[in-house]
Amino acid sequence: MVKSAIVGEGVSWIFSSIAATRQTKDKPDLEATRSGGLERLEMARIKMEAALQTSNKWQITDTSLLHWRKKLKCAAQDCDDAAHRCRQLSREEDEAEQVVRKSSFPRRVAHATKAFISSRVGCNNDHSSAGSATAAAIRRFEWYAEGAGEFIRYMQLGGTPHQHLFFDPLIGHIFAGKRLMYELLHPGRQYHFFGIRPMSSEERGLEAMLSFVYEDYKMPEKSFCLGLMMRLSKSTNIIGTTVRCLQLVNPHFKSTADAIIKEITQLPTQDFSLVPAEVKNTHTEYWNNIQRTLTGFFRPDPLCCQGYNHENVPSCSGGVHANGDNGNKYMLSSKLPEPVCQMFLQHHISLSEYNNLLPLGPTTISGDEDTPSPHNFPPLKLGILFMPHDSLGEGSKSAGKGSVIEVVDGEKQGLTHVNAHPEQLAEILLPKAITHLYHNTQATTYHICWTSNHGSARLLVEKTGIQPTTNGENTS
Repeated sequence: MVKSAIVGEGVSWIFSSIAATRQTKDKPDLEATRSGGLERLEMARIKMEAALQTSNKWQITDTSLLHWRKKLKCAAQDCDDAAHRCRQLSREEDEAEQVVRKSSFPRRVAHATKAFISSRVGCNNDHSSAGSATAAAIRRFEWYAEGAGEFIRYMQLGGTPHQHLFFDPLIGHIFAGKRLMYELLHPGRQYHFFGIRPMSSEERGLEAMLSFVYEDYKMPEKSFCLGLMMRLSKSTNIIGTTVRCLQLVNPHFKSTADAIIKEITQLPTQDFSLVPAEVKNTHTEYWNNIQRTLTGFFRPDPLCCQGYNHENVPSCSGGVHANGDNGNKYMLSSKLPEPVCQMFLQHHISLSEYNNLLPLGPTTISGDEDTPSPHNFPPLKLGILFMPHDSLGEGSKSAGKGSVIEVVDGEKQGLTHVNAHPEQLAEILLPKAITHLYHNTQATTYHICWTSNHGSARLLVEKTGIQPTTNGENTS
C-alpha cells in the first residue's frame, strides 16, 4: 500500500512537472528564490570581508584570534567560490529546462522521472540542484558571518589599534584631495612628467591614477610611458607599490623598468606641485569622467580579492575547486599587489632586442625586392597592459584558464591559444608579432589579448615614424 502511494505520488509529480502551468507560473518564484539566496551569500561574504578589513587596522598578538582570522579568510574565499558555483548551476539548470521544454513528450516524462527519483534518493554534490547547493552554502557561510561580529568584539578587547600615521608623505596630500604633479623640461632634449590624480567615491573608496612620462627628443627610442591605477589606504606606499609592479615585468621590459625605478625613487618630492581639490579647470571634469569609467572597467567588482589572496593553491576547504581545475595559477591578481587594478608600460624595442626576436636566415619585406636590415627598419613601440581584476562576467565559459586572441590592424584572427599563461605573450607571441610587422609593409599594429575569468592582459606592438639612430644621433 505504501508502494502504491509512492508510485501514485510519483506519477502525479511527474505530470505536474511537465504541465504548462508549472513552466510559466512557478518560474518567477524559482528565480526569485535563487536570486535571494545568492544575495544572502553575497551579504555573508561582505560581512566577513568587512571584519577582515577592520582587523588589518589592529595589531593582533593572541594566537587564538590569529587562528580565528585565518579561518575567516578561508571562509570568505570559499563563500566567493560557492557563489560562483551556485550561479553556474543555476545557469546550467536554466539551459537544461529550455532544452527539455522544447523536446518531445516522452523525453519530458523521462526527464521528470529522473528528477523525481533524484529528489527521493538524493544525489552527490556534483549533481545537486542550484537551490539545494545555495541553501547549504547559506547555512554554512551565514554562520561564519554571524561569528565575524564576535571576532571584532574579541579583537577590540585583546588587540591594539595601529596608529593612523601616514608612512608615505605623498599619502597625506592625496587623502586631503590634492593632485600631485611634477614637470621637468630641458628644451630640445628631455621632458619628465609625474602625476597622481586621486578620486573618491562611496562605492570604491579612494583610488588614484599615477602617470610617469619621459620623452627624449634627441633619442626618441628611449622614451617611455607608465600608468597605474590603484586603491589607496593610509598605509599605502605609492612609490613602493609601483616599484613592486615594475619588478614583475618580463625581460623585454626589464631595462626600461630598471630605468623607471631609478628615476621614480629619486624624484624630488619637495618640488611637487600640490593642486587642491577645489581648484578646477576645463580639464578637471573630463579627467574625472575618464578615471571613473576606467576604474569601473578595470575592476568591475571593487570588493573582489578582499580579505584573502588569490594564491596558486586550491580553495581553503578543498571543496569547490579542490580538483586543481580552478585556474588560479593563471590569475594576475596573485602576481600584482592587490590594490593595483591596472598597469600600463610602453617603450621602444631596442635594436639588439629586435635582432634577437627576428628569426635567423634571409628575410624580405613583401612588396619590396630589397632585403632590409633591422638597422634600416623603423623602431617598434611595445606596450603591455595588465588588468588583474578584470572580469569576463558570470556567463563566460571560453577562457576559464586563459585564452589568447590576436588582432592585426584591428581585425581579429580568432582564438589562437587556449590554456595559455600570460607570460607566453612575450615568450612565444612577441617574436611572431615582430616577424609579421617586419615582413608586411602595410601592417602597422599587432595586438595580442589574453583573457581569463579573473584578470586579463594586452600586448601591443606598433610601428613608429621614428627613423633609426646612429651613434646616439637621430638620422631623420
